[in-house]
Amino acid sequence: MKNRKTFTLVELLVVIGIIAVLAAMLMPALGKAREKAKQAECINNQKNLSLAVTMYSNDNRSHFPYLTDGAPGNGVYGGWIRYENFPCPVEDIFDIEGGTLFSYVGTVKVYRCPSEQTRNNNSYAINSMLNALPVDSPKDAASCPLYLEEGTRGTTDDGYFLVDNNVLAKRHGKGSVITFCDGHVEWVRWGDAETWEKCDNMKDNE
Repeated sequence: MKNRKTFTLVELLVVIGIIAVLAAMLMPALGKAREKAKQAECINNQKNLSLAVTMYSNDNRSHFPYLTDGAPGNGVYGGWIRYENFPCPVEDIFDIEGGTLFSYVGTVKVYRCPSEQTRNNNSYAINSMLNALPVDSPKDAASCPLYLEEGTRGTTDDGYFLVDNNVLAKRHGKGSVITFCDGHVEWVRWGDAETWEKCDNMKDNE
């Protein structure tokens, strides 16, 4: 009967070492792949919200939704999204179904970025400059943001983005997912100065 060949302790240690090195090389790549998947889901969420705005405007004389803002918007119905308190602590919950766009969206999942680390169930804020204006108001719809990932205190506070007060969340690397008024959605690396320039992209009042 032949003796079976067995690994020596040194050979086992070499194999374990090789596996550890390969695992160390693969982990960053797997982490990046997971983040890309979350980024893609966030992009899809904002595409759905953008489509909801389009459907809303078709039913409302080609105007953007009315936007509640800050403390005066506490508990008020009629905004694109409804909230009970302002500023909204991270543990508070938006009343997603109480917003005017929910009937066009149909699911609360769309309102939350998968990279959101708080207990808040809404991750997105609409551009404050667009409040109830005609949809042709932006000077350049392809560069004027519609939805942004608001980063005030780490999360969205009222779903309403003020260009002189709020900052962008950096949930996806060093950038954010942005929806523009022409309907396209992309990941962009933005600084505060660029944010202001793009958000303040409305036609001059005549």
